Amino acid sequence: MVYINLFNDANVLLFTYMIIYNISLIVLFWTLFNSTLTAFKTLQSFQGFSFNSFYLTTITLIIFSMAGVPPFIGFFSKLFILTLLVNNAFVLLYLLFFVLLFIGLFFYIQNIRFLHSTNSLPITSIHINAVEKNTLFYYYFTIIFLTLLLLGLLYIDDLLLIVIWFLM
Repeated sequence: MVYINLFNDANVLLFTYMIIYNISLIVLFWTLFNSTLTAFKTLQSFQGFSFNSFYLTTITLIIFSMAGVPPFIGFFSKLFILTLLVNNAFVLLYLLFFVLLFIGLFFYIQNIRFLHSTNSLPITSIHINAVEKNTLFYYYFTIIFLTLLLLGLLYIDDLLLIVIWFLM
């Protein structure tokens, strides 16, 4: 890992966490908007994803990363924040962040459980229409981003260097 002074280290780690989380949110909402759910009124409408495995896999992997499950890059960004809090002796903030991590993890895992446990038969009022324009770009970008999420351990040093370059 890149070692820099303490002030810049905190900024780089916080900025890296925000970049990873925001890009994950952008891809999550892009996936939701790319598969247009007409008549989307309740959470039961999400059962329309159960017959499109690409959208379901993409949403599942992004939510796992946002929850901080260990092989994903979201885990490493949260781990950086936790080590930053421990190294600077912010015990109360560390405990608060740790409790909030578990509450968020429970929330995300419940959403994933709901997505995978719904009936695979589509409702007649719900149709998933792939948006024709930019669909190929969406698939390429999503596959590249999912590779970054899955192999985040290999790319985290490069991502930190890019953040340092932007902040300096």
